Amino acid sequence: MLETRDLFFLVTGLGFFGMTMMRLFGRPHLPSIPMLYVMAGALLSLTSLSVLILDPRETALGLAVLRHASEIIVIVAVAGAGLAIDRPGTLRGWSHTWLLLAVAMPLTIAGLTWMGMAFAGLPLATAILLAAVLSPTDPVLARSVQVEGPNEGCEHDVQVALTAEAGLNDGLAFPVVYLALALVALPALSGPALEEALVHWAWFDLAYRVAAGIAVGWAVGRAMGLFVHGRWGDAQCEAANAGMVVLAVTFVSYGASEAVDGYGFLAVFFAARALRTHSAREDEGRYIEHPHQFSDQFEKGILALFLLWLGGYAVSGGLGGLTMAESAIAALLVFVLRPAAGMLAMLPLAGSFGERAAMGAFGIRGLGTLFYVSYAAGEASFEGIDAVWRISIVAILLSIFVHGTLAPLAMRRITGED
Repeated sequence: MLETRDLFFLVTGLGFFGMTMMRLFGRPHLPSIPMLYVMAGALLSLTSLSVLILDPRETALGLAVLRHASEIIVIVAVAGAGLAIDRPGTLRGWSHTWLLLAVAMPLTIAGLTWMGMAFAGLPLATAILLAAVLSPTDPVLARSVQVEGPNEGCEHDVQVALTAEAGLNDGLAFPVVYLALALVALPALSGPALEEALVHWAWFDLAYRVAAGIAVGWAVGRAMGLFVHGRWGDAQCEAANAGMVVLAVTFVSYGASEAVDGYGFLAVFFAARALRTHSAREDEGRYIEHPHQFSDQFEKGILALFLLWLGGYAVSGGLGGLTMAESAIAALLVFVLRPAAGMLAMLPLAGSFGERAAMGAFGIRGLGTLFYVSYAAGEASFEGIDAVWRISIVAILLSIFVHGTLAPLAMRRITGED
């Protein structure tokens, strides 16, 4: 007799194995792996495994599991993004990324805040939280539009822009989350208390924490790079411990940055970039292929479970109470707001219409959003937080199905691949 425990191991094993078929299901005429996993999760919710679909809105355990599991997969994915890019992160080399961060992201935040208040009737603090959690693109689900990995050949501007953006903007969304947390704690949105809260947010949550995350991350990555390529380092041992190296760089930079109140996501990305830069000087970047490969596999393993959970949760109550206005916000984000903001951001730079459209349209939403919602929900009580959950889930599902269908076609056309 097939028990729930047996079914769990069977499904999990098949889920891990399915992730090895990324190349097959990345073809334009086939559904993407994330699409298949979400649909499989929806079907599994009809089986005895439904008891394992924890609801983060109903139980403290569900909220804690989602928060910390999504935290781990995002930081590993951010590290992988930092290791993957060969092109140096200069003002000119990453010009598209800087414009996406400086123009497209603030426009997206402003638009989502307005829509949250106007369409869903959310108070200002909750609307800002909605904007914060949905403004960053995702480093986990954006594989089809990112660079494939270090030393993989020519990197197209679109791939570099979206990979670097996904690595950086998760950390840059955190100041907006803290702004929402600051506002929700105020008795009134006026007076000296508001002014004091905004001043503290500007110098501490925005300026100090960003700077601290960058500084700590670069220092950790540089130090570990020196050791890895030193006499006793892993580079001298044929990369036998490359998996431990990438986990060490990721966790140490994240923990050290958080310990000094810096943004850990930024620290992880800059630590990975420092390690990548040092490796490029030491052995032309050959060593870095091994830790990147491990981070990619580690990420896929957790992603398989997440997508199965997401599909099951969406059909078993996660979208209960969804309104037309909430669906409209998610659809406008995916189809209008982010594409328009991205296109506007790209106006100062050269490039074809297709390239500009891709950089704007393929701002894929994903697991980083779930982390931010669960983090904020665990830190304060937001009026209308259930609407934020529902809009986020719809936006992620739309992103998975729409981008999963269109991205492979668009990227093959842009990069000239067969």
